[in-house]
Amino acid sequence: MHKSTFLTTRRSRITALCRTPALLGLFISLTLPLSLHANPLGDVLQAALDHPAVRSRQAQLQAAEQDESAAQARYFGRGNLLLDQTRYEGQHVVGYFYPGQPTPAILDDNISRVGISYSLPIDLFGVIAASREKAQGNRKALELLARQEQLLRLNQAASALARKQALQLQVQGLQTQRERVEVSAARIRQEVDLGRTAGVDLSLAESDLARLLAEEARLQGQLGDTRADLHDASGQDPEVGTQIVATPAWQDVEPDQTLAVRIAQARLLSLQASSRETNRNLLPALSVGADVFSNHGGGSEMTTRAIALRLNVPLDIGSFKRANADAAQAVAAEEDVAASRQTARRQWQSLHSAYTSAKADALSLEKEITYRTEVVAVEEKKWELGSQTLENLLRQRRDLLDAQYRLADARWRSLNAWSQAQVLAGTDPSQYIATLNPQKP
Repeated sequence: MHKSTFLTTRRSRITALCRTPALLGLFISLTLPLSLHANPLGDVLQAALDHPAVRSRQAQLQAAEQDESAAQARYFGRGNLLLDQTRYEGQHVVGYFYPGQPTPAILDDNISRVGISYSLPIDLFGVIAASREKAQGNRKALELLARQEQLLRLNQAASALARKQALQLQVQGLQTQRERVEVSAARIRQEVDLGRTAGVDLSLAESDLARLLAEEARLQGQLGDTRADLHDASGQDPEVGTQIVATPAWQDVEPDQTLAVRIAQARLLSLQASSRETNRNLLPALSVGADVFSNHGGGSEMTTRAIALRLNVPLDIGSFKRANADAAQAVAAEEDVAASRQTARRQWQSLHSAYTSAKADALSLEKEITYRTEVVAVEEKKWELGSQTLENLLRQRRDLLDAQYRLADARWRSLNAWSQAQVLAGTDPSQYIATLNPQKP
């Protein structure tokens, strides 16, 4: 086929393909580079939500929900199905004996009973209500703990991914610096061999090169630790690329709204309800009971029915001791709420200061790097022309590398401070992910 004919045919096929929106989207998705589809941050954050520790908290929450449902079901009372076969040494009355029976009582030494009994509590003093409130408090506390575990894993994953990117940027800057020093050392070595310069410059270049190699080994060690932390949080270790993870804006939260305070408050409500339940269990308990039994013995059958109003008065010294202990725990929980509120206020202020400082450092370092890049370019030209010493040139390069290090670290510190603040604030995990990894329409 002629080349022009082939191109015309191919162009017409693509034009026809683009007329259909669905096929156009498929065509674009297949022709875009794979890197454009990759979203390592989003994948890592979603994987962090499936951490075993998160699943454990979710299982505990489900158990607490079942416990709350069981406490609610106590209002419906309880029933028993009885199947009883008894052989006595002497003859006993089959069924119930009561004065004025129209027929003589039936006697036998082998009696069987089949029946059902049911007891419906009358929550006169609110024992069941207190038990339900205790279960609700436990469920609320575990719900907040489950959210805290999700946020902790999201923080671990996001911080490790951003730290990995920062270290890789530092490694790239270090490799660029090492390549420049190697080129300078090779040039000086040639001049030393030709007798044009002293050997001290060669020693200086080799010394700086050795320092850079040691620094590179240190960074590789830190990078290995960070990758292990990232894998622990998400089970993944993706390539982060060069797209810097942007730090979201800061949003203030009142200390009473922080997650630690809300957890302490939920525990306080649970312990207070537990104390009320224990104290109310010391009061008389009232219930309505009913039972129906079919009694077999003496060659005949007798059905008995009963309805009763039961009053139960507890006489248990241990229950009084338990009530005192529960009351003391409730008092201690009140102090825990106050302590957690003060701690949250201090932690929030500390994170806000760290965030503000890191953002300011990053802004100033971006300008410094621009300036030092220009300075290094000028100093290299001077050194090539012989109007600058190697020592001054290496110092300027080290200053540039140090600024690049500090910029990568400042960006990571600002992101880490923001992420830890979200854990403290108790941000919804879906909102955390959407804020840190916004999806473009």
